[in-house]
Amino acid sequence: MASTEQDIRANRDYFAAKLRAERQQSDVAKWAEGKPGAPDFLLLDVRGRDAFAKAHVRGALCVPLDELDALAGKLGKDKELVTYCWSGT
Repeated sequence: MASTEQDIRANRDYFAAKLRAERQQSDVAKWAEGKPGAPDFLLLDVRGRDAFAKAHVRGALCVPLDELDALAGKLGKDKELVTYCWSGT
């Protein structure tokens, strides 16, 4: 089944929006290593506190997903928020 122009346009728009909304792993690595030119954001580890205590990306803040609503007001509004959970997605 051949793709229509509308399908192609919809796919292109979907992936363009996805790329705008997500940070790449390399951006996070540069940020964690404090490399010059790294993007500026708050990195939130949304796993549970026990998992965070065992290991996390240096500089990340522990904000478990089930506490995110309660803690959201305490997070700065002047920086981009980037979340991770180590699920591989």
